[in-house]
Amino acid sequence: MLVLTLLAALLAPADSKISMLDGQSHSGPLSAITASDVEITENGALIKLPIDDVMAIEFPVTAPADSGESQMLFFSDGSEIHGTSIARTAKSLTAQTVLLGAVEAKVDAVHAVRLQADNPSFTQQWNTFLKRDSDKDNLVVVKRDGSGLDFLAGIVSSVTAANVEFLLDGETIPVPSERVYGIVFGRPPGSKTGTSGPHVAIQLTSIAGDVLNTKTIVLEGDQLKAESAWGQMVSIPLNQLRKIDLSSGRIQFLSEMPALVERFDGIDPENSLFAGLIAPEQQKLLFGPQRNMTIERQSRLRLRGREFSKGLCIHSRSEMQWELERRFSALECVVGIDDEVAFNGSHAVALKITGDDNVLFEKLIATTDDPIPLRLPLDGVSMLTILVDFGDGSSVCDWLDIADGRLVIAKEKP
Repeated sequence: MLVLTLLAALLAPADSKISMLDGQSHSGPLSAITASDVEITENGALIKLPIDDVMAIEFPVTAPADSGESQMLFFSDGSEIHGTSIARTAKSLTAQTVLLGAVEAKVDAVHAVRLQADNPSFTQQWNTFLKRDSDKDNLVVVKRDGSGLDFLAGIVSSVTAANVEFLLDGETIPVPSERVYGIVFGRPPGSKTGTSGPHVAIQLTSIAGDVLNTKTIVLEGDQLKAESAWGQMVSIPLNQLRKIDLSSGRIQFLSEMPALVERFDGIDPENSLFAGLIAPEQQKLLFGPQRNMTIERQSRLRLRGREFSKGLCIHSRSEMQWELERRFSALECVVGIDDEVAFNGSHAVALKITGDDNVLFEKLIATTDDPIPLRLPLDGVSMLTILVDFGDGSSVCDWLDIADGRLVIAKEKP
């Protein structure tokens, strides 16, 4: 009886939360995903939602889990998959993964591999190597004293469990794989990584933190069938997923849009004790608005422990404007004072968001306030303006985050 109960639990439809393009949400057991619809049971009724109107499917009851895999594959399309037994020849790369099973891809589909377990002390350096432009392969190793990472530029001809064959100055050197922290493969000048391509519109996030960009998905029983960005058909247990993001092509991140106006008026109010102590040009350099990082440029945006990879960190007093050309239906974001300064005392900052001449949101936000999720209508709006001002006559702790700021692209009217 116990076995039957466990089997029934495993085969039961997964509880889901579905976010729609118009800001509405639905909750209930997920029973089907096809090329045209998402099907759930909500309040006892079976409903079908057009997949073109779905922004995301989340599984809130699924707990995070460690995959137990020490290696990592970084694909050129932005996918990041934990794995083991990474091997590479002149034509292809293979690996074993808990999430996808056996993985095989052409060499140009893989941007980098990390062969050793993640070391938080090296994270920033490793991320720098991932962003570096190079037409040669970078063999990344740990310095002998363990103080950081170093690299050699050459050509990697093969990767096995035992050795990395590395061509350096015309000589092939077998480097023990256990000494190699990772490899960032060279790419032609002008090529980009982290871009999934025009036909890749779905991003899957696993409970272990894997990120997989896919072209298509179909739910068959408890398995999600997907075509990866590199062309491999894979099958993923639904209970291993945390989120299915279908928003690609339907949103534009505010931090990735050039501002028509970006004005910084200074870090201190006029006639204050510290006003004028720092030259205006230096103030703007140090405290001007930052994209996808905090004012001090060392970390991502964080609001009450939640980290955001996208968004704006704006110091008072700043004003930013974007020309929208009436292309968007809504602005979605989470606003609050960044954790970097939020716990340094009781202070406040003033936020005002306007669309053309209409005030969409205005509030004095205190360091003690919880983050505020917003969805502001932008139908017919040509100009979006965000003003971050002194809230309490002081600029102390005035690091306002417009976290995960995204503009929802308006659907064409029939």
